[in-house]
Amino acid sequence: MMQPLFVLDSTSTANLQQQLIQKLIHAIHSGHFACGSKMPSSRKLAEQLGIARNTVVNAYEQLIDEGYLVSKERSGIYVRDDIYEQHAAEPEQATATSDSPQLEQKWQSRMNKLRLDKLAPPYPHNWQQYPYPFIDGQFDPSLFPVQQWRECSKLSLNVSEIRTWASDSGHDDDPLLAEEIRTKVLPRRGIYANPDEILVTLGSQHGLYLLSRLLLNNQTLVTTEEPGYPGIRQLAHQSYSPLHCAEVDENGICLDQIPAHTDVLYVTPSHQMPTAVTMPLEHREAIIAKANQDDFIVVEDDYASESNFMSQPHPAIKSLDSEGRVIYVSSFSKVLAPGLRLGFMVGPAPLIRQARQLRTLISRHPPANNQRVMGLFLSLGYYDQALRKLNQEMASRWQEMREALNHYLSTRIVTSRTVGGSTCWIEGPSQLNSQQFAVEAAKHGILIEPVERFYAGSEHPHHYFRLGVSSIPTEKIREGVELLAQIMREWEQQDSKNQPEISWGKLLKGKALRDFASRVEFIGQTVFGDPYRIRLYHDGSMAGWEGYQDERQDKGQWWLEGDRWFRQWRDWSYGETLGFDIYLYKNRINWVRDGKLVDSAFYRLHDPTEKTPSPASDDLAHKVT
Repeated sequence: MMQPLFVLDSTSTANLQQQLIQKLIHAIHSGHFACGSKMPSSRKLAEQLGIARNTVVNAYEQLIDEGYLVSKERSGIYVRDDIYEQHAAEPEQATATSDSPQLEQKWQSRMNKLRLDKLAPPYPHNWQQYPYPFIDGQFDPSLFPVQQWRECSKLSLNVSEIRTWASDSGHDDDPLLAEEIRTKVLPRRGIYANPDEILVTLGSQHGLYLLSRLLLNNQTLVTTEEPGYPGIRQLAHQSYSPLHCAEVDENGICLDQIPAHTDVLYVTPSHQMPTAVTMPLEHREAIIAKANQDDFIVVEDDYASESNFMSQPHPAIKSLDSEGRVIYVSSFSKVLAPGLRLGFMVGPAPLIRQARQLRTLISRHPPANNQRVMGLFLSLGYYDQALRKLNQEMASRWQEMREALNHYLSTRIVTSRTVGGSTCWIEGPSQLNSQQFAVEAAKHGILIEPVERFYAGSEHPHHYFRLGVSSIPTEKIREGVELLAQIMREWEQQDSKNQPEISWGKLLKGKALRDFASRVEFIGQTVFGDPYRIRLYHDGSMAGWEGYQDERQDKGQWWLEGDRWFRQWRDWSYGETLGFDIYLYKNRINWVRDGKLVDSAFYRLHDPTEKTPSPASDDLAHKVT
């Protein structure tokens, strides 16, 4: 309808045709009529505005003459495709734009001053156009259960269902969804809650915001992880709460760095944000004991609890809570799609009651129709199916990334230990600046995530970055990591021009090389910290074991060509044939190719007459610690 857009004044000194021309030009410049778009017919526009058709026809003809419109035979009248090349925006229109400095200053003086950090986005908005997007938290349409979600959406539109969710429920949640969360979702995390201890939220961040309004003030000490989730820091700043950051190690947050006078402790135990470290059970029990001793509240953000595909997930900290100190926050968005915006919070009934009342002031409740669709999705078992599919795919991508990182970057990076998830926290060479490295990688089509935004303090390491697999197909991971390794090598070469030449030790040749290779066992670690052993035998065979329980095993062959040692595995290292120069330095062996260190490990010698065993034989089933 054009009438609200074109209000013509019959009492104006300008006639209706002049007014209409001005309105049409303004609508074209403001984008209401886009370049190349078709204009309303003169008859239709005249009827809507209540003016004579000739007035519209004459206005159109003048705008055609002035180069704003173009008439196409038997098609109609259109806005010119090159309109902005023909006509610049008028000065008085430019002063009214939303980015006007005067308008910005005026509104800043009216609004409350918010303590919000200006964080740069971790990746560009057009990340889908990059061939190797190693980023996390984005939507992969191929993993969304379209048919099942569509079925539940149709069921929610049955007359009986509409009667249930379409009426005003006040501040109550959808009873089906709340019951499915209570009886199916929470028990998987070891949590048993009453109905009045559960609140449906618009995702985890919504739950954290409600908690910040209920629990934080300028007298509340908030302890969080460092590095950690920037969203909780912003909420603490908004509440003028003092903030203490405790470092993270291989077990999660360091307990000895949690002050005794802490009021609220925020942790992400399943996959620590951002290092992906998984907190062991003993550490979770210790947090509960410390919370009981020092009388503080624990906010457990279990945003990625469902993506433990490498082992059985540990019980939630909330499941260990006997005094009502832990508030549990989680989300369905991480499993299905970020745009779903549905999550839940579990806590003591008095807290949930207050949170429900506060939520009413903000949004009353999450959309009831979306809640009902999610409730149906859970009740029909589709959520479990989607979870299995997601974990299978993430496990495949994760394993592919493990193989690629071990193959191409084994001597250049160290990663954090985790039991699944979709990200990998990487420590690069000490001289690496991840921010600059990410810019360079993006020029080659690779998106990695620098980690400055996860640190609260200005003093923090710059050689860490994250790789995610939730947005990149499995078949693209290896070539992406290979290219990333090449970029890192070039980066190191530029940085090491003034560095002294490196000595790898004594180069083995001829008979010495053959004697050594015929009776040696290598002991090392993968980039993920898992131990491995490789044993070579005099007949040219070799066997390998990886993991604390020798979970992964393989066999292969080795041989010499001149003074170079070659090897080929059946499965490991993609079964490629590769040759190396072998150097010994004290009790370490260095594999060097093309003047670059490829891998390094400890070694020990064994009896050369020993027969080649199966990788599963008992005499080699001992674990390396």
